[in-house]
Amino acid sequence: MSQKIAKFISVLFHPLIMPTYGVLLLFNFVDAYFVYTINETARTFILSIVFLNTFLLPVGLILYLLRTKRITDIQVTNREERWLPIILTTLFYVTTYYLLDEFGMNRIVMLMLGAGILSIIAAFFINLVWKISMHMVGLGGLAGVFYGMAQMLNVPVVLVLLALILIGGIVGYARLVLKQHTLNQLLVGAVLGFVVSYLVFEFGVG
Repeated sequence: MSQKIAKFISVLFHPLIMPTYGVLLLFNFVDAYFVYTINETARTFILSIVFLNTFLLPVGLILYLLRTKRITDIQVTNREERWLPIILTTLFYVTTYYLLDEFGMNRIVMLMLGAGILSIIAAFFINLVWKISMHMVGLGGLAGVFYGMAQMLNVPVVLVLLALILIGGIVGYARLVLKQHTLNQLLVGAVLGFVVSYLVFEFGVG
């Protein structure tokens, strides 16, 4: 894999876009459930809010931090520089959670957002002493969400899980090619995201 392709893959599956991908997967691959619980207008509203608050606004914030030299690159590869973007991104996630909660949004969507918040918080504390792969936290988190949802609703998500595992392998390899992480950092990130998200669904924390 070339450096250029590895960079493209890293951007395409950036951690900040994971919640948006998660909502799209929920609405398109578990359609039989969501058709009866969330109408099309509500689905569009949820997707728009999630995309704005967990991707566009955080990206704008990162660009601002880059411009003001609070961080040295847009991928925030320096571990010591990650704490501020992570904290501010968490605030965006929490805002999104409470905004959608005020509208009485679907329980599954709220659990997914709750899983995202707890995963970021856990990754934040680990990152204080050891660099962890946020890409793999995000992808592992999505896998945990769908596995947990399958247990809760008894819906088939095997294809989604297989796709996420495949994508996780590709993204992990891309991060190795770019020399951004060690194999251990990738594995710990994936396991952390999966376990936290699964436990959120298992115990209904969200």
